Amino acid sequence: MGSSAKEEARIADALCKAVLERKLAPGSKLPEEELAQIFRSNRAKIRRVLLLLSRSHIVTLEPGRGAFVSRPSPQEARDVLASRRLIEVSLLAHPYRKLSAQGAERLRRIMMQEAQAHAAHDAIAMIYLSGQFHLTLIEELGNKVLKSITGELILRMSLIITMYERQNTTCCLSSDHHDLLELLLAHDYVEASALMARHLEGIESCLDFHREPATTTILSQILQPLKD
Repeated sequence: MGSSAKEEARIADALCKAVLERKLAPGSKLPEEELAQIFRSNRAKIRRVLLLLSRSHIVTLEPGRGAFVSRPSPQEARDVLASRRLIEVSLLAHPYRKLSAQGAERLRRIMMQEAQAHAAHDAIAMIYLSGQFHLTLIEELGNKVLKSITGELILRMSLIITMYERQNTTCCLSSDHHDLLELLLAHDYVEASALMARHLEGIESCLDFHREPATTTILSQILQPLKD
């Protein structure tokens, strides 16, 4: 990866991190010139970063208005969850292959990190690690195409949870992850599929679609610490 590509990846990671940490609120405007100054970059690179993030639905590009942090609607949130159910519930009922010992160990390591994040009350890490558990599960039981599709859905779901999660709740229960792993190791795919359906329904039930987060106004105060 060239130096320019590395710089753009670093800026994209910083913006994603700020969004998932609820520092950049949904609907916040992302002016190219201001971002270029903050990240000591140029508008051409910032434009490429924003285009990249728009493909992942983290950023919305509006002709004549500019770039904004995406603000998924309640219907979009439901559609993303419905799409995840179609893939994940079906895959667990009819996996491409059995879960290997190596795959099970990968999932256990993520679960250990989830427990640490829960103990530290690190909500952002919990959202990220939950997504990693599901994505690893798809990778171990499915194929590259399913992983790619699900990866985008999980990233969009992370933004949705960040925006709509009810206060003092945890959308994705790590205890369900433990039970899913045990069922897969026992080759009980019917019950694993049923548990995944309940698990994803539980995520939807913890979302409050009436929440109206405030938009961010002073980008430099939020992003300045992320540029180094």
